[in-house]
Amino acid sequence: MTSIEPNDPECHQLEGYTDTIEGLPIELKRSFMLIRQLDEDSEKLMDMVETTAMSLKARSIPQKDRRQEMLHVREMLTELLRKGEEKFTLAKSNYDSIDRHCSRLDVDLTRFEDEQIIGPSRTVRAASTPVEEEEQPEKKRKKRGRKKKTDEEDIPQGEYLSQEDSKQHAEAAISLSNLPIDPNEPVYCYCRQVSFGEMVACDNDECEIEWFHLECVGLRAPPKGHWYCKNCAEELKIKQRKL
Repeated sequence: MTSIEPNDPECHQLEGYTDTIEGLPIELKRSFMLIRQLDEDSEKLMDMVETTAMSLKARSIPQKDRRQEMLHVREMLTELLRKGEEKFTLAKSNYDSIDRHCSRLDVDLTRFEDEQIIGPSRTVRAASTPVEEEEQPEKKRKKRGRKKKTDEEDIPQGEYLSQEDSKQHAEAAISLSNLPIDPNEPVYCYCRQVSFGEMVACDNDECEIEWFHLECVGLRAPPKGHWYCKNCAEELKIKQRKL
């Protein structure tokens, strides 16, 4: 059985998730208290509506006063409707909050399982949190606008999967990406899916996609040195032939 050391990336990942979910009970408790308060206010309003309605039926009052009472009843019913909508909004917010945390946990668990099989890499992009520059000092990140000279023979690198293995890994990647994810989360790679598992960044400063799933580009393991996606590699070859 594999043990997790305190300094392992998996440990930091678990701590990060724990820190994120730590405030969830407080958030839910506050929301539930507001819902309970809205329920109590709604019950009081409903009692007042019933009392006023019974009073209108039981006694004879001038038409002008009756009209005022009915207007008051309508205002109370409108307020009841507003409180009901507010309760619905709070309940939906609670559901969405819990769903987001469950989705992130699913993705983090999938990434953790992938790393147990493949192993962590300097080109790994976290599935749900951005990687800061200082967390990967050994990775030379791209700087927009910087020019660099690249020989054509340096373009292809990395250990690639066989055609059959590549297909199987790509299908597995698509299956993993079917987890429920926040629709606002950015997408990457040729498959236009969210970040999950191990990813590699294209070293072309002008690459439109930038991040790719290893499985989708047919890589068995993260490449060493510079790596360019298929589109950028072709563009670089064309530019070099023109020189």
